[in-house]
Amino acid sequence: MATNHHLLLLVHLILVLSIIAIQTLAAYACIEDERDALLTFKAGISDGIRHSLSSWDEGQDCCRWRGVVCDNTTTRNILELNLRNPYQDSDNWTDYALSGEINPSLLALNHLTRLDLSNNDFVGMSIPEFIASFNNLTHLDLSYSKFGGKIPHQLGNLSKLRSLDLSGSYFIGTIPPQLGNLSSLRYLSLYSAFNDTSTPNTDNLEWISKLASLKYLDMGKINITNAVNWLHIVNKLQSIRVLLMSSSSLPSIPNHLSYVNFTGLTTLDLSNNWQFNTTLSSWLWNLTNLSYLNLEYCLFRGKIPDAHYNLTSLTYLNFKDNNLEGPLPSWLWNLTNLSYLNLQECQFHGKIPDALGNLTSFAYLNLGYNNLEGPLPSWLWNLTNLSYLNLEYCLFRGKIPDALGNLTSLIYLNLGGNNLEGPLPRSIGQLCNLRSIDLSYLGIGGDIRELVGMLGCKWTNMEEIFLSSNNLHGNLSNWLQQMANLKHLDLRNNSLVGSVPHGIGNLQNLNFLDLSSNSLRGVISEAHFANLTKLNDFLLSSNSLIISVGHNWIPPFQLTTLALGSCRVGPQFPAWLRWQRQINEVDLRNTSITGILPDWLWSLPLQLLDLSYNNITGTLPAHLKSTNIVSLDLKFNNLVGPLPLLPDALLLDLSNNSISGPLPKLLPTSILDLLLSNNLINGSIPSSICELASPEALDLSGNNLSGELPQCWQQGSGLEIIDFSNNNITGEIPPSVGSLTSLLSLDLSNNNFYGELPSELQYCKNLVLLDLGNNNFSGNIPIWIGEKLLNLRYLQLRSNMFEGNIPPQLAQLTALQVLDLSSNKLLGSIPRSFGNFTGMISSSVRNEKHTGIYLPGYDVDIFTYKDKLFLVMQGKESKYSEILYLVRTMDLSENNLSGVIPEEIGALRQLNNLNLSRNHLIGTIPEKIFDISSLEYLDLSSNELSGAIPQSISKLTFLDHLNLSYNNLSGRIPSGSQLDTLNDPSIYIGNAYLCGPPTSKNCSEDSAAPNSMSNYANGSETSIWWSYLGMGVGFVVGFWGVYAVLLFHTTWRCVYFRMIDNFFDNIYITVAVSMNRLKNKYG
Repeated sequence: MATNHHLLLLVHLILVLSIIAIQTLAAYACIEDERDALLTFKAGISDGIRHSLSSWDEGQDCCRWRGVVCDNTTTRNILELNLRNPYQDSDNWTDYALSGEINPSLLALNHLTRLDLSNNDFVGMSIPEFIASFNNLTHLDLSYSKFGGKIPHQLGNLSKLRSLDLSGSYFIGTIPPQLGNLSSLRYLSLYSAFNDTSTPNTDNLEWISKLASLKYLDMGKINITNAVNWLHIVNKLQSIRVLLMSSSSLPSIPNHLSYVNFTGLTTLDLSNNWQFNTTLSSWLWNLTNLSYLNLEYCLFRGKIPDAHYNLTSLTYLNFKDNNLEGPLPSWLWNLTNLSYLNLQECQFHGKIPDALGNLTSFAYLNLGYNNLEGPLPSWLWNLTNLSYLNLEYCLFRGKIPDALGNLTSLIYLNLGGNNLEGPLPRSIGQLCNLRSIDLSYLGIGGDIRELVGMLGCKWTNMEEIFLSSNNLHGNLSNWLQQMANLKHLDLRNNSLVGSVPHGIGNLQNLNFLDLSSNSLRGVISEAHFANLTKLNDFLLSSNSLIISVGHNWIPPFQLTTLALGSCRVGPQFPAWLRWQRQINEVDLRNTSITGILPDWLWSLPLQLLDLSYNNITGTLPAHLKSTNIVSLDLKFNNLVGPLPLLPDALLLDLSNNSISGPLPKLLPTSILDLLLSNNLINGSIPSSICELASPEALDLSGNNLSGELPQCWQQGSGLEIIDFSNNNITGEIPPSVGSLTSLLSLDLSNNNFYGELPSELQYCKNLVLLDLGNNNFSGNIPIWIGEKLLNLRYLQLRSNMFEGNIPPQLAQLTALQVLDLSSNKLLGSIPRSFGNFTGMISSSVRNEKHTGIYLPGYDVDIFTYKDKLFLVMQGKESKYSEILYLVRTMDLSENNLSGVIPEEIGALRQLNNLNLSRNHLIGTIPEKIFDISSLEYLDLSSNELSGAIPQSISKLTFLDHLNLSYNNLSGRIPSGSQLDTLNDPSIYIGNAYLCGPPTSKNCSEDSAAPNSMSNYANGSETSIWWSYLGMGVGFVVGFWGVYAVLLFHTTWRCVYFRMIDNFFDNIYITVAVSMNRLKNKYG
């Protein structure tokens, strides 16, 4: 009974306590009006497929809802609304993002002090103006939620606001100066707040000077070009501690400040303001409290001052991508707190002082792309806290020491592109924390499996491996598939063999794979891609691989880059590309693809497309202009039909197809390189070709173009290449071509141009190649070619109607390697100064190429243009491009030149081809001409040369073609060495007095010759000695025989001298009578 009584009391107590709890909760629940306001707000909002506002339920206390913070007192007013999306860094962040309309019902929250709607998805919606009515608001964060429209100037009414973050938005217009009314503001971020930064996003910054309490200011990635006095305004902010103005288009930076007011600054970021282009500002050294200084890519120049040691608080220093010079500044050694130092691409040079090793706090050190000297500094191996080390392309030499193994904290190591030698030290196996290694361009040899096995710690933890451009061999089996954490693998340009293992498909984290330029073979199937769901870049070009996947295969990845050049992909175009909705670079050149391109190809977001060297047929799509293609390469295919309107691309290469019809009247002004050579294009060249904004190369050669060149070329054009050769263009060269002062190559050969060369052409002083051959140009060869075009290496004027003498001033073209003036009407002698062509004397060569485009975001040039010439050698015309830089030739044939061959030409020791045939040259062949040791082709035929062929011709060990026919040469034909292989009698035909092999004429003693001495010229030294001895004896015997008779026979002596006197008297009388008659006749 007592037990039951106690049980009843316990139940009663529980009921009483429950009633009290319910009453207490009701008393402290959120205010009903505010709860209703939130529910109305929720009704207009979509909270994503994850329903991030699912806790907002009518039956619950709203103070317990997600993101709602209430006053803990009995008032229970809502103070904070924190609806930030916490998954902004996730790939599926939109699943949690809020979107929709922001209902003004929130105005019921009149005690609200904090509103955070950041990292949501309001898709261009304007900030509701009613937000400016929250009078108690101290924190407003609308960042990265895609708000658009104009920034409401009413925000300036939030007088209690201490923090305002509008970064990562899509605003238009300019910053409202009313923000300067926020006198309580401590934190302001407008980073990347505007959708369009091509125009200024602020009229001025005067309003900032009113924010006297401001400690944090971020105006990065907005355009404040108009703010010329930005520094003087910011200098008024005495409380400022953090100033971030990266990529802000700042117009300039003053070198001096009369007084530095913001000395409390601890963080300064002015990076990516490349307009500065001045010396480092002196006021920087007064910011003694700085711990963070970022001046990356500001194009500062000159030396860093070496007399300032005040920045001892620095822990972060970044001078990357500036034009600084000289050795590293010595005050760096005093920055003992420095943990981050980035001096990449600063133009520093010299040896790194050992004192830098005193900075043992280093965790990040980047000295890449400087001209540093000597071996790797020994103090490096004492920096045991180092986690990031980049010394790429620093010109270091010597061996990598074993002490590298001391850096056990290393996570990133880059030694690529130096002159290091020898094997890798085995101590590299001690770097167990390594996640990224770059040893590219070091010439490392050996089997790649041994290199991998060298590491004592398993490479299964490795995330990035860069071993490109070495001498590694071996295969990929038994090690690659074990690297489960691998994200980036670059093994291009080695000597790897074998197949690509199927196990590569298990590398689930792999996003970049480059195995191009190896000797890999075998088949790549769907199994290779089984689990590569994160793959972004896939490059296998220049291997002997076969890509074999099903026509209906849908890949598990979304690529951005695909390069399979020179692999076998065809004959069908790969249908699986249709599902690659993020791809922007495709290289399928030389992949055996045939047939018509699918229509869906042009709907992909492609920027670079290379389908060259295939068998693609059909026509270009009519809607080509509407694509986003930046570079389109379809050369060497079988495309037909007319050119459609072209896209606003940078490179268009449609050469070597069968495209017909005229050029579009309107060409895209953005184009840099337009290459349409070797098609069937007709009509005239439109004047819009002169309206291209910044062209670099125009190649319309090998078509059926006619008419005259446009007269519209403009000053300031960056055009470097013009090739209009092999067309039917007529008229004179327009003088406006002379305004193209950047021109490097001008090829107008094989057309119907006429007239004299315009003198304005002399202003194209950068010309390297000038080919005007096979036209109808006339007049004298201008002297200014030799006096003004001093960079010329290739000059071809053959097959025109030039006349007059060859100007000796051409010899001022010291770099000249190709000179072809053949088949003209030139007179006079060959200038002796032609022995001064340094380009034909020096053995040094420059394989010069003209780079057309480098596209940001891609690590290779997408177009290069090399000089090309069609040269006539051995009677055949051949194209020279890849090896043109090796060619040295002089061709003056088929003119009316006279005089002797100047012996000075013998100084041109690197000359490969010399053709002086079909002129009227006289005299003997100079001995020194055979000092041209590189001569392969020599043609002196059809002249009037005489005398013997010098025996020294046998020194020409590279001689492959010789023609001395149809001259007046005589004597024995020399023999020996290379001459013995040139046994064609036609080489010497037309020289009646030549004898010996390979002709059928023997060199007998009674062989007639126009000059008896020539018969001895090719005899033996003994024969010549006996000849001279016989002549001497004969002279002595004859002289004394006559002299003795006259001396001892008086009658004969008198008769002889009387006869001599009568002979001279008769001559004198005849001459005197004749002169008298002429004098009487002409008076």
